[in-house]
Amino acid sequence: MDLVRDKVVCEIVARLSQANGPVKVEGTWGSFARLLTSHISKTLRRPVLHLCAHIDDADRAYDDLKTFGVERVELLPAWEGEEDLADATDETRAERLRIVSMLAEAGGGLKGLVVAAPVQALCQPIPKPSVLRESALRVNRNDVVDPEGVIEWLVKNNFERVDAVDLPGQFARRGGIIDIYAPLAAGAGPRARPDTEGGQPQGDVPVAPQSQAVRIEFFGDTVESIRQINLDTQRSTQEIAGIHVVAAASGAVIEQRELFPNILPEDAIVVLEEPADVEEVAKVFLTRIERPERLYPWTEIHNSVARLTQLHICRFATGENAGDGADCADRGPLAVGIKSVQQFERKATSLWAGHKAALEELLERTKEGSDIRLYCESPAEIARVTEIVREITGEVPRSFQLLLGYVHQGFVVESLNTIVVSHHELFGQYALRRRERPARATAPVDSLADLQPGEYVVHASHGVGKFLGTETIEEKGGRAEYLSIEYADSVKIHVSVQNIALIQKYIGTSPKRPALSKVGTKKWQRQKEKVAESVRDLAAELLEVQAKRQAIGGIAYEPDSQWQMEFEESFPYQETPDQINAIREIKADMQEPIAMDRLLCGDVGYGKTELAMRAAFKAVENGKQVAVLVPTTVLSVQHGRTFGERFADFPVAIEVLNRFKTGRQAKEILAKAKRGEVDILIGTHRLLSSDVAFKDLGLLIIDEEQRFGVDHKERLKRMRVNVDILTMTATPIPRTLHMALLGLRDISSLTTAPLDRRSIVTSVTTYNQDLIRKAIYRELNREGQVFFLHNR
Repeated sequence: MDLVRDKVVCEIVARLSQANGPVKVEGTWGSFARLLTSHISKTLRRPVLHLCAHIDDADRAYDDLKTFGVERVELLPAWEGEEDLADATDETRAERLRIVSMLAEAGGGLKGLVVAAPVQALCQPIPKPSVLRESALRVNRNDVVDPEGVIEWLVKNNFERVDAVDLPGQFARRGGIIDIYAPLAAGAGPRARPDTEGGQPQGDVPVAPQSQAVRIEFFGDTVESIRQINLDTQRSTQEIAGIHVVAAASGAVIEQRELFPNILPEDAIVVLEEPADVEEVAKVFLTRIERPERLYPWTEIHNSVARLTQLHICRFATGENAGDGADCADRGPLAVGIKSVQQFERKATSLWAGHKAALEELLERTKEGSDIRLYCESPAEIARVTEIVREITGEVPRSFQLLLGYVHQGFVVESLNTIVVSHHELFGQYALRRRERPARATAPVDSLADLQPGEYVVHASHGVGKFLGTETIEEKGGRAEYLSIEYADSVKIHVSVQNIALIQKYIGTSPKRPALSKVGTKKWQRQKEKVAESVRDLAAELLEVQAKRQAIGGIAYEPDSQWQMEFEESFPYQETPDQINAIREIKADMQEPIAMDRLLCGDVGYGKTELAMRAAFKAVENGKQVAVLVPTTVLSVQHGRTFGERFADFPVAIEVLNRFKTGRQAKEILAKAKRGEVDILIGTHRLLSSDVAFKDLGLLIIDEEQRFGVDHKERLKRMRVNVDILTMTATPIPRTLHMALLGLRDISSLTTAPLDRRSIVTSVTTYNQDLIRKAIYRELNREGQVFFLHNR
């Protein structure tokens, strides 16, 4: 969008060029403030700090600034509560140190840089750039360095010692080799060969600060080589000239700390989005902190940015009148007159026609001369919207532009007759955004070579025991190595490594420690016999159902269509390797003329629901109905919302049947399902009632089958005979049961966490009011929600 044609925007740029005080703008809406920041950065070619009131606002500003074409955009993160203990594995600290290092070393090369930050990030101090330089660990080829000194520095800076580095902030040592995975390191890259054109050898290539895994090899106290590490293979790769690792503990003392605006260059511009909110949040943030003296108050932040050019952007009028003063800051606020796009917003519903009506309204605006800019998050969304527009008008109007990017909230620029709207607003897809960070797939421990003392094992004859380690025992024929295993009553058994096949790692479904087996009793034998009998019964049941399914046959679905590919490509996140393999297996089953019965295993948040929706889309597109069976009412509501948002681009009718529906509503939904007017029906055990019928059910998706009762499972057993079944569970299956079921029931496992997936933290402690207070304030600081459950 060419904001140069807007007279008010031109006046804003002119005032900023000669400003001695804050330039004030009012009347904005949505993401326009970020578009204005982008325009200022490109026009004036000066570094910009875009300051927001909340942490989530800064995340959204970061997304919008990238979409609007800022050359270099960074996000200065903040801790949600008090600053954490200086730890090398802290991602927030590493990112803050990276930005500080970049600003300190860039000199005059900051043109076009925009840093988005919440005000909390400015309240929290940063280390002085000089301290970062002085406290860094510097190692170069051929240097004489004491390896023990390197280890001491790493321990002092809270690096974690491990056997093999896997995460930033870890190190490992094996003799004269030290592996370091630095959260933030800079230095010189590989030494280049002589330049073929000039004939002169090039020097070492500087490498920007970033996380790096390196292997330092010593010969005595001399650094023989420094190489990068391939974390997947743990092998060293390219040699580099040197490295200096930034200390995570920098700025631990008050004298070493600095206020972030103080390190900005003199020509920097500070953009305050909703300055009143920024000031209020900064003050509230300090009142909620236990030790506010360690942070910077708003008065110091305000005084620090006073030396820089400022732009204050407000949604509503501030009530100030224009003055006649010579100073541009005294000429009063400028009104840009930006309007909202709420009239085009839609909520995800079971009626797809509502979204088509919104598009028709936008297309009508193009006939009236409006310029429409619709931002889509993926090429698949662009292709789908293009297809819908062509169905409506026959062709895409020239003034209706489909752009790739994510804009959090649309707006209307009346002076340019331009409407900016996003795909998620138009189709009601308000999924939470998350910043993607690089992640690697890790494999579970599968061999005894990975056993650690203290882990539990299972001996085929003696049962569950605790592995103590390996011992060398003298025998008549010489020495032999044995595995020492402890059982109940402190009984120890030594197992020769030649009989290692009798032992496997203990894999349990409970977080509790297993009870050790008692040697010399028949209890373990009875347990094995009982499990074997249960497995035989289960196998017989599965064989009976499987025989019926193969005899009757199933539905052979068509290969992926264009719509199927567009639906899958519109997934806003990167699929994990396990997800790709699992959906390939699910589709292969659905395309065979035998009814599918596949179990999909994966932890919470590993992407099972996305795979279920892709399978459901395939069934619906082939003219079949889908039933989604869930164990709880809350989960049915959640799935209804998720399915509604994900299928918003396509003509799919989705309904939810649970106790929140009135008798009349439930009766209407069942009637539509029987007539084939419902494509996907989501519900609890109510779906298993005798009055529920489908016109042409093709796929049954079951979430957590183990949570249904015996009667429900009998009904499920009858449904399984001629319908494709996809069962999802977060409960892992023990490996022995997996082997027993091999060939009887297909199993797909999701063992790789998605990008940026964080584990849910559960803490069980004694009642502590201070701890509760800190937890609540931490959540409030990030504008989150708190659910407090009490026993009375």
